[in-house]
Amino acid sequence: MGETYLGQNFLKDSTVRHWIADRVAKLYRELNAQSLLEIWPWKGALTKLIASVSPHFLVIEKDEQLKEYLTALLAPEQLMWWDVLTTSFSFIEPTLIVGNLPYYITSPILRKFFEWPGEQQVVGGLFMVQDEVGEKIRYDAKKKSYLYWLLNYAYQVEYLKSVPAKAFSPAPNVRSCLLSLVKKSQLPQLSFSQLVAFLNAVAPYSRKTLGKIVKMLEKKGVSFALPARLASKRLEELSWEEVEEIII
Repeated sequence: MGETYLGQNFLKDSTVRHWIADRVAKLYRELNAQSLLEIWPWKGALTKLIASVSPHFLVIEKDEQLKEYLTALLAPEQLMWWDVLTTSFSFIEPTLIVGNLPYYITSPILRKFFEWPGEQQVVGGLFMVQDEVGEKIRYDAKKKSYLYWLLNYAYQVEYLKSVPAKAFSPAPNVRSCLLSLVKKSQLPQLSFSQLVAFLNAVAPYSRKTLGKIVKMLEKKGVSFALPARLASKRLEELSWEEVEEIII
């Protein structure tokens, strides 16, 4: 289906595309979304399946060489030829965002739309990402990445299904997965600024146990009230309740 663009591998499997389209429609209804945004549609293989989901359907694509394909599917006012990472967005209506994300810029894209704080009306998302990334940011992750905490603060990240390499062209060297993000009705007790301050202090030493980290930070004038029972744990192993216990 073409060469990779910004590290992206394009979905060719029709069964997977239809599964995604059905899930997008279901999520759109469940979240009471009023607009649907697709980013990185490439030649529109998924676009044609989800365009009818919302009367307010928009697409953002950077590569204007794809105009031939996308203008055949959508009206000009539905197409925005922007770089999603450098363009500022303001969502007036409750919006669901969908995309097959290039592996190398998955984190900045997810952080742009789903990292708290913000009152923008992004009610959820559905994305194809590298499986290794998905496993570390899903709400029930066993080993949590830095990105996990930033995304799951205001959204619940659910691992939907794995997608094999043969479903793409060209086939990547890694497995992919589909994730959904759903905006939470209630945020954690700690503030987002408190969370970020904690992460920035602890994450650089994430391979060490919290007990050792606390001792190192105390020498730098930074202190946390760490319960003794959590001293042998690492950051990636903590629950939200345990993080709140440490910070608040």
